[in-house]
Amino acid sequence: MEAKKQLKEEISCSICLEYFTDPVSVECGHVFCRFCITRYWEGLEIDFPCPQCRHTSHNKTFRPNRHLGNIVELLKQLHTPSATAHGGNLCSEHDEKLKLFCEDDQEPICVICRESKDHKVHSVLPMQEAGEEYKKRLHSHVERLKKELESLQIWAAEESRTASKVEGNFKNQVEVIRSTFELLKKFLDKEEQQLLSKLENEHKENMKNIQEKLSELEKQQSTHRDLITEIEGKCQQEDVELLKEVKILLSRCNNLKTQKPPEDAVVKQTLKSIGEHSSLQNKLFELKEAFPAELDRRYIKPGESTFPAQREWTYIRSCATAVTLDPDTAHQSLILSEAGRSVRHGDRAQDLPDTPQRFNLCPIVLGRERLSSGRHYWEVEVGNKTRWSLGVCDEDVNRKGKVTLAPKGGYWTVWLRDGNYQAGSSIPITLTLLVPLRAVGLFLDYEAGRLSFYNVDDRSLLFTFSGASFPSTLRPYFMPGLGERGKNAGALRVLPVTQK
Repeated sequence: MEAKKQLKEEISCSICLEYFTDPVSVECGHVFCRFCITRYWEGLEIDFPCPQCRHTSHNKTFRPNRHLGNIVELLKQLHTPSATAHGGNLCSEHDEKLKLFCEDDQEPICVICRESKDHKVHSVLPMQEAGEEYKKRLHSHVERLKKELESLQIWAAEESRTASKVEGNFKNQVEVIRSTFELLKKFLDKEEQQLLSKLENEHKENMKNIQEKLSELEKQQSTHRDLITEIEGKCQQEDVELLKEVKILLSRCNNLKTQKPPEDAVVKQTLKSIGEHSSLQNKLFELKEAFPAELDRRYIKPGESTFPAQREWTYIRSCATAVTLDPDTAHQSLILSEAGRSVRHGDRAQDLPDTPQRFNLCPIVLGRERLSSGRHYWEVEVGNKTRWSLGVCDEDVNRKGKVTLAPKGGYWTVWLRDGNYQAGSSIPITLTLLVPLRAVGLFLDYEAGRLSFYNVDDRSLLFTFSGASFPSTLRPYFMPGLGERGKNAGALRVLPVTQK
């Protein structure tokens, strides 16, 4: 066996440690694969060392060793039939049949390997016994993997459905953005043309007035020039001739008046605006104020009597659900109206039973309505309150202790705190509003996994939770916040929804 090992070393490249492939000899006589020595010398210009003995050659030259290459190929062919004849089950080191299985190294071995120091103290099984044992183990893994595969397929299907919802929402948002900016472009183009037209008309009027003044000044200049020429000519005549006409000349000089054109108030204001840009600034402010209302408009198609935005808003409000507050869920410090349509924070806790349904730490109350399908819309007046939160929650949320206002906690909400409006995503999202909210509209599309919040006053969209995996049942959620010594004493009121 030692001779076989030495033979393998002799026909192996010392660089790649594999059997020679296209062997070549370098100057010192050592042999390497052509590819290996070429790569080893790559980048060298002079002095090419031998990787084995470090002998340096001055030229990058080597000779093919075809004889050695033929020997390597013959030895490969001699080895292959032997392995094939035994089904490839021979020990690569001892050429003995693999009859045993080493459990420590997890590999088949021959009887000679069993007695070697590498395996002598290892746990060894006969090949057939090991095969049966490990088939059992693998079958148990297969069963587990099949169950895991089934779970993965279910999860993949759920993610695919979520992806479809997200994709649909994305396309809707893209369409909203594009249509909104197209509307803005048309609106701005129209305003641009109106401004330019107005400016051009003002400019024409100003230039007309200025030209009239220039024409009048030119007439006065011509009269002055003619009189100056005439007087200078008379002064060249004899005195007698001059004095015959001096009375007339003096009269003409005294009667000739120089008159500056009156200042034009419109032109003066135009020049002032050029310096201060006040007119432009005022117009830009007007446009900025006009944008929110303009964005809610759509262009009317032939035969239509209303704008699509108005129809959408009408449809949303047609999904109105009569929401009332559930006193059994209300925190002890909350005061509800008799009709269950408003809630505010009281000065002290009331003597109410601490039932499992009641929130015991946060001043929260839920709506009576259980929402598990369909579309629902309701409105809540927040007035001048400084702290509040609204939305929906899982009916089965824990009502004892601290709550987490985020979808992972079973809450989909928007709130006002310290003057900031935020949406309760996994990371709270700050909402930018032009004006404070007075009333909030909530539109729930259960099957679409969507909850949208609107500013009722101008119908603007505040925020949308989309692609949500809602639980089996949702409840409307209200938190009026602490009273803050009267600063936040107002109530949250559920408003009757009317078509408008």
